[in-house]
Amino acid sequence: MKKTLSLLLICLCIACATNHKNAISHSAIIEGTPMLTYEQLLEDHDSLVSYINQVSPIVYFNEEVRGIDFNLHARELRKQIQPRTTIPEYLQIVEKTLNSAQDGHSNMLGSWHLDILKNNWIPKGVVTGIDTSSIQYGYKYDDYVNKQFYTKLNLELVYTSGQYYNLLPFSYSDKKYPASMKLISCNGTDIHDYVKTRIEQSSPLRWDRENDRVYHEKFYKPSENYKKGILKLVFLDKDNKKYNLNIKKNDTVTFLQEKNSVYGYNDEKTPIITHYFEKEKIFYAKLPMMVEAYGDTLSERLRPIIAKNKVNAIVLDIRGNPGGSDNTYSNFLKKVVKDTLGQNVMVGRNFSPYNQKYFNINKDSVQNRTTHTFKINAATLKKPKMYYITYPNFKFVVPDSLNFSFEGKIYVLQDRFIYSSASNLSNLAKNNEQLISIGETPDLLGGLQTNPTVLQLPHSKIIFRIESQIDFTGCKTPKDIFQNNVEYPVSYSIKELYSRITTKEDIFGKQFLLNNDPMFQKAVELEKTRRQE
Repeated sequence: MKKTLSLLLICLCIACATNHKNAISHSAIIEGTPMLTYEQLLEDHDSLVSYINQVSPIVYFNEEVRGIDFNLHARELRKQIQPRTTIPEYLQIVEKTLNSAQDGHSNMLGSWHLDILKNNWIPKGVVTGIDTSSIQYGYKYDDYVNKQFYTKLNLELVYTSGQYYNLLPFSYSDKKYPASMKLISCNGTDIHDYVKTRIEQSSPLRWDRENDRVYHEKFYKPSENYKKGILKLVFLDKDNKKYNLNIKKNDTVTFLQEKNSVYGYNDEKTPIITHYFEKEKIFYAKLPMMVEAYGDTLSERLRPIIAKNKVNAIVLDIRGNPGGSDNTYSNFLKKVVKDTLGQNVMVGRNFSPYNQKYFNINKDSVQNRTTHTFKINAATLKKPKMYYITYPNFKFVVPDSLNFSFEGKIYVLQDRFIYSSASNLSNLAKNNEQLISIGETPDLLGGLQTNPTVLQLPHSKIIFRIESQIDFTGCKTPKDIFQNNVEYPVSYSIKELYSRITTKEDIFGKQFLLNNDPMFQKAVELEKTRRQE
């Protein structure tokens, strides 16, 4: 009887061990998503790394110019996949691997993009090769990532003049903290030294080239920042008095002053705003997002004004614009400008097996197309092997036959929170005399980008995207590939930012723009000077 019982226990142990080796147990999965074997986890991750290396030129730029070695991070993360790795643990490894690519267009698709994928990109044939029956998993992955990998803490930190500050006063654990304190350390490490180690946790890290350091205003959000459940931050107030904030994981602070305006990215609720300034003879238009219909809306709002009033200049405000469709600003400008707006284009893509199939190219087709080449007269990257697409004086905006024939200056106001097609407009302004950019650089890789490639991992069915293009136009050194430029730099001081988000005035109203907005004031100043010449 004892022998039989012992044999039964041995068999049960072997069965349990074998089962764990081959598949994750139900308690270790994200409900409603695939169960994977250890071998499938490895194959899945290898596919992810291969896709990134084949599609993304950004990881090679990051390695050569910024010293961020994607493949070093990817190899170390792969080592964390073990026979007992759970699906949640694996999902975090995938998240960290994508973060290590350090590109704003390289990430898992969240719920918003999954909706667009399902309802727009796939039906229109923009994206192919996705198992549509598995899109449901993407929503579950996104929900899990947001709830488990990141905390709810919001400190309203802002990075300006090379330092981090808290915009609003707050309290925590019966202690009050004033506004505009400078953050000096996190978990016992100098704040700038700490943030530069967050490559796997926070993406994209912005690059402050003037101070040659990276920064991220939400670096504290990932749960991994909490050592033994505590995040330790040290601030200095204006009088150099030290404030220690030791906050528990999942705790929040209580703000002691109301936030009335946003300094960050706009969303679909942010309205279009237009004004006509009679004395200055300026038409002002706030373009919150690159939604194609918005371009038509702006031209229709300008039409009655320009018909009855003299308009010497246009101010196009794209501060906070996260991008969208290039057709948005094109739809507006083609109704406005008299002459074509164009610029030289010199972009590159990896000449990899995946890209050759995806973009339907090969060595012969590159050599035979007038717009394609393997060599360009500009600074490039040492690796990988790339092919280049060149268009001399590419026409971005071609005027409609019936338009306003406007010949005045168009001032483009931008801040750090522009991206994608909004950055493309900033780039167009840099290369066209009629458009003038004013404000801040986004400190993110810019230049002319294309639609990111959307892919899916073979076993987990995780859906993600990768930026496939990098802009070499006008580059004399590899650093120039960052393509972050503004013609007239204007930044906010911490005092101006505090006033901007706490005032009860409409910061996009006529009076605030004229009296308190340094970027709009710069546009007025430049236009006044131009008119006097």
